[in-house]
Amino acid sequence: MSDLKKQSWMTSTAEQYGMLIAMLVLVLLFTAGVAPGALSVTNLATMTTVGVEIGLLAFGETLVILGGGGGIELSVGSNLALTQILIAVMVQHHVAMLPAALFGLIIAGALGSLNGLLIVVARIPAIIVTLGTLYAYSGLALVFSNGVNLSVFPNSFNTIGQGSALGLPFQFLVFYIPVALIMWYITTKAVFGYQLRLVGTNEKAARFSGINVGWVRFRAYMLTGLLCGLAAIIQSSRFATARPDAGATDNLNAIAIAVLGGTYIFGGRGTIIGTALATAVVTMLSFTFGYANINSVIETGTVGAVLIIAIYGQTLLQDLLKRRGRET
Repeated sequence: MSDLKKQSWMTSTAEQYGMLIAMLVLVLLFTAGVAPGALSVTNLATMTTVGVEIGLLAFGETLVILGGGGGIELSVGSNLALTQILIAVMVQHHVAMLPAALFGLIIAGALGSLNGLLIVVARIPAIIVTLGTLYAYSGLALVFSNGVNLSVFPNSFNTIGQGSALGLPFQFLVFYIPVALIMWYITTKAVFGYQLRLVGTNEKAARFSGINVGWVRFRAYMLTGLLCGLAAIIQSSRFATARPDAGATDNLNAIAIAVLGGTYIFGGRGTIIGTALATAVVTMLSFTFGYANINSVIETGTVGAVLIIAIYGQTLLQDLLKRRGRET
């Protein structure tokens, strides 16, 4: 790598992730001051475990928002809840665990695809479609479970959410890291990622380039559905039960993490690395408040304040870069 390219890459990286890294350091200092015991090895492993599911959902939000056109997914938590309930119902009816889980992934992908179809084909705004399916999927989860938790999984299944490998939580090492790498590749190296960014940046230019805008956005919703399905399997294994109210707070938290990670709410800009860093920030904040027995209302307000500060900081940084560009 030439010195010029290396300098450009380092500058770009510092601009893109500097604020998130600074926030992560501040959260670590906050945790050390408010709840120093939270930084034990055991608790850090617990944070990692808890962060996997919301992190997967946030990856999906990153894809959807990147595609622009008002893209948003308000039903990810409801998809997660309905998927794990349907998997549990299949197991209850003597379907083997592996095919039930695989079929659950297909169901989750279909639920995401339904959102995509309504948005792309019926041309209903994404916020309306996904708000509607949020209620619909949550309602179906209650119907299929009769409003109660279903603890029907075999002990072998619980290894996914409760086991460890190489000293790390099983789901983090075996699922989260590979998925993060795949998502990074898709968004930075694959043709789909290029098309998604172009569609999100300039839809008209994308159409003139021969890109099927609707098909690109549909795939983003389908992939988000699959990520919901994977998160559903991991969470139901971690709790050894399927809950109809699972993911109730994840619908908005996943969006907050994606935006906090630098995903531009109007599309075209965003990174998987940024989303992963933001997941760490939010997970650590949430765990610290719980560990210190601080009211959950204060926790929610703090996360909201962090989000606003981060977006304001990103806006200031963009203005600074624009001025620097004009000066040069």
